[in-house]
Amino acid sequence: MIRPTIPIGELTAYLFGPSDSSLASEIGPWLVASPRFRAFAEIYRDKIRKKARGVRDDEGRRDLAFELAIASRLLAERRFGVEYESYGVGQRAPDFRVTFRTNLRFNVEVRRLHWSAPTPGAPIDPARVIRAVSDKLGQLPAAMINVLFLGADGPSSAADALAPAMRSLEERAAGKDEMFFEQRGFTGTRDFQRHYRRLSGAVWFDRDEGGPPSLWRNPQARHPLPADLARALSQLGH
Repeated sequence: MIRPTIPIGELTAYLFGPSDSSLASEIGPWLVASPRFRAFAEIYRDKIRKKARGVRDDEGRRDLAFELAIASRLLAERRFGVEYESYGVGQRAPDFRVTFRTNLRFNVEVRRLHWSAPTPGAPIDPARVIRAVSDKLGQLPAAMINVLFLGADGPSSAADALAPAMRSLEERAAGKDEMFFEQRGFTGTRDFQRHYRRLSGAVWFDRDEGGPPSLWRNPQARHPLPADLARALSQLGH
């Protein structure tokens, strides 16, 4: 990755506008703390600026911040290299293409659930996770490892909903619940299973808690997560 050359203040202003803007206040410190994330932001500055200018409300701002938080966390691990929307803007394709140890490429798709715990530690309804996973499966290419990063605002026990939600999907597929999958954008069970096998794993990423991510590995994946990659994803930030 190239060394950053644009002064921090200029880069932050170009990306997010005034220094007192919410995005500048939140993401600016990440640029200072991480030379690798700063270089990433410099390389993709036009893309990030366009996204930031297109934010219409607070939920959109949080979605973009979460997306960039995933990039920042990946780049904190030197074995990861991150490309932003390498499949092209405006396509139904993963957000990032990531290289692990210089020779293993995989895709990362990001989804922030628009949900906050009514009380600290309250679990997320697994149905919300199911909906998020179903929405994202159609963006995963068939020929390589795909990882879905999920998260929500505020501390919660949402990571505990991840594995049960996936088991529920598998059980409904095994039971040939055609209507369930048709209601979620698939033509039926077989279409869901075809897309589901493209998902190598999912990671629950809790920014507020700052703890290690929670990783789920898909036992039905066409391209399973290698053990060393799974360990690296499980230890992001630690």
